[in-house]
Amino acid sequence: MSYELLTALSLLTIGASGILILTGLYLVKTGRKELHKKAMLSASFLALLFLIFYLIKYFSYPPKPYEGPLKGLYLFVLISHSILAAINLPLAVVTVFLGVTNRLSRHRKIAPITAAVWIYVAVTGWLIYAFLKIGGA
Repeated sequence: MSYELLTALSLLTIGASGILILTGLYLVKTGRKELHKKAMLSASFLALLFLIFYLIKYFSYPPKPYEGPLKGLYLFVLISHSILAAINLPLAVVTVFLGVTNRLSRHRKIAPITAAVWIYVAVTGWLIYAFLKIGGA
Protein backbone atom coordinates (compact mmCIF):
# COMPACT_ATOMS: atom_id res chain seq x y z
CA MET A 1 0.00 0.00 0.00
CA SER A 2 1.20 3.50 -0.74
CA TYR A 3 2.12 6.00 1.94
CA GLU A 4 -0.76 8.24 0.86
CA LEU A 5 -3.33 5.42 1.05
CA LEU A 6 -2.11 4.30 4.48
CA THR A 7 -2.24 7.91 5.70
CA ALA A 8 -5.78 8.37 4.37
CA LEU A 9 -6.95 5.09 5.93
CA SER A 10 -5.32 5.99 9.23
CA LEU A 11 -6.96 9.42 9.31
CA LEU A 12 -10.33 8.03 8.30
CA THR A 13 -10.39 5.21 10.84
CA ILE A 14 -9.14 7.21 13.83
CA GLY A 15 -11.40 10.15 12.96
CA ALA A 16 -14.47 7.94 12.62
CA SER A 17 -13.48 6.17 15.83
CA GLY A 18 -13.37 9.48 17.70
CA ILE A 19 -16.76 10.50 16.30
CA LEU A 20 -18.21 7.17 17.40
CA ILE A 21 -16.80 7.67 20.91
CA LEU A 22 -18.55 11.05 21.11
CA THR A 23 -21.73 9.47 19.72
CA GLY A 24 -21.49 6.67 22.27
CA LEU A 25 -21.13 9.18 25.10
CA TYR A 26 -24.25 10.99 23.91
CA LEU A 27 -26.15 7.72 23.60
CA VAL A 28 -25.33 6.53 27.11
CA LYS A 29 -26.19 9.95 28.57
CA THR A 30 -29.60 9.74 26.86
CA GLY A 31 -30.25 6.21 28.13
CA ARG A 32 -29.78 4.33 24.86
CA LYS A 33 -27.48 1.68 26.24
CA GLU A 34 -27.69 -0.85 23.38
CA LEU A 35 -26.87 1.81 20.78
CA HIS A 36 -24.10 3.04 23.10
CA LYS A 37 -22.62 -0.45 23.18
CA LYS A 38 -22.76 -0.74 19.37
CA ALA A 39 -21.15 2.68 18.90
CA MET A 40 -18.34 1.90 21.33
CA LEU A 41 -17.64 -1.52 19.86
CA SER A 42 -17.61 0.02 16.39
CA ALA A 43 -15.20 2.70 17.63
CA SER A 44 -12.98 -0.03 19.06
CA PHE A 45 -13.01 -1.96 15.78
CA LEU A 46 -12.06 1.17 13.83
CA ALA A 47 -9.29 1.92 16.33
CA LEU A 48 -7.95 -1.59 15.77
CA LEU A 49 -8.00 -1.00 12.01
CA PHE A 50 -6.22 2.32 12.59
CA LEU A 51 -3.52 0.57 14.59
CA ILE A 52 -2.98 -1.96 11.80
CA PHE A 53 -2.74 0.76 9.13
CA TYR A 54 -0.47 2.86 11.34
CA LEU A 55 1.91 -0.03 12.06
CA ILE A 56 2.10 -1.00 8.38
CA LYS A 57 2.93 2.63 7.52
CA TYR A 58 5.39 2.99 10.37
CA PHE A 59 7.36 -0.11 9.39
CA SER A 60 7.11 0.47 5.63
CA TYR A 61 8.04 4.14 5.38
CA PRO A 62 10.50 6.28 7.34
CA PRO A 63 8.92 8.89 9.60
CA LYS A 64 8.79 12.40 8.18
CA PRO A 65 10.48 15.07 10.31
CA TYR A 66 8.74 18.32 11.12
CA GLU A 67 10.76 21.32 9.95
CA GLY A 68 8.24 24.11 10.43
CA PRO A 69 8.40 27.15 12.71
CA LEU A 70 6.34 25.64 15.55
CA LYS A 71 8.74 22.86 16.50
CA GLY A 72 8.22 23.24 20.26
CA LEU A 73 4.45 23.05 19.96
CA TYR A 74 4.74 20.16 17.50
CA LEU A 75 6.99 18.21 19.88
CA PHE A 76 4.65 18.83 22.81
CA VAL A 77 1.68 17.55 20.79
CA LEU A 78 3.66 14.59 19.42
CA ILE A 79 5.05 13.51 22.79
CA SER A 80 1.77 13.89 24.68
CA HIS A 81 -0.06 12.11 21.84
CA SER A 82 2.44 9.22 21.82
CA ILE A 83 2.39 8.72 25.58
CA LEU A 84 -1.40 8.87 25.82
CA ALA A 85 -1.85 6.61 22.78
CA ALA A 86 0.35 3.98 24.44
CA ILE A 87 -1.65 4.29 27.68
CA ASN A 88 -4.99 4.27 25.88
CA LEU A 89 -4.57 0.89 24.21
CA PRO A 90 -4.64 -1.18 27.43
CA LEU A 91 -7.08 1.29 28.98
CA ALA A 92 -9.50 0.78 26.08
CA VAL A 93 -9.16 -3.01 26.22
CA VAL A 94 -9.98 -3.01 29.94
CA THR A 95 -12.88 -0.58 29.46
CA VAL A 96 -14.42 -2.65 26.65
CA PHE A 97 -13.90 -5.86 28.61
CA LEU A 98 -15.64 -4.42 31.68
CA GLY A 99 -18.52 -3.19 29.54
CA VAL A 100 -19.13 -6.40 27.60
CA THR A 101 -18.86 -8.54 30.75
CA ASN A 102 -21.41 -6.31 32.54
CA ARG A 103 -19.02 -5.16 35.24
CA LEU A 104 -20.72 -1.83 34.88
CA SER A 105 -19.78 -0.16 38.17
CA ARG A 106 -16.07 -0.53 37.31
CA HIS A 107 -16.78 0.27 33.64
CA ARG A 108 -18.48 3.55 34.62
CA LYS A 109 -15.44 4.57 36.68
CA ILE A 110 -12.84 4.00 33.97
CA ALA A 111 -14.85 4.77 30.81
CA PRO A 112 -14.87 8.60 31.14
CA ILE A 113 -11.08 8.60 31.47
CA THR A 114 -10.70 6.26 28.51
CA ALA A 115 -13.04 8.37 26.38
CA ALA A 116 -11.23 11.62 27.21
CA VAL A 117 -7.83 10.14 26.40
CA TRP A 118 -9.21 8.53 23.23
CA ILE A 119 -10.63 11.83 21.98
CA TYR A 120 -7.36 13.65 22.78
CA VAL A 121 -5.35 11.02 20.89
CA ALA A 122 -7.71 11.15 17.89
CA VAL A 123 -7.67 14.95 17.70
CA THR A 124 -3.92 15.24 18.20
CA GLY A 125 -3.37 12.54 15.58
CA TRP A 126 -5.11 14.77 13.05
CA LEU A 127 -3.15 17.76 14.39
CA ILE A 128 0.16 15.94 13.89
CA TYR A 129 -0.89 15.15 10.34
CA ALA A 130 -1.63 18.86 9.77
CA PHE A 131 1.74 19.87 11.25
CA LEU A 132 3.55 17.46 8.94
CA LYS A 133 1.49 18.49 5.92
CA ILE A 134 2.42 22.14 6.48
CA GLY A 135 5.96 21.84 7.85
CA GLY A 136 7.11 18.33 7.08
CA ALA A 137 10.12 17.47 4.99
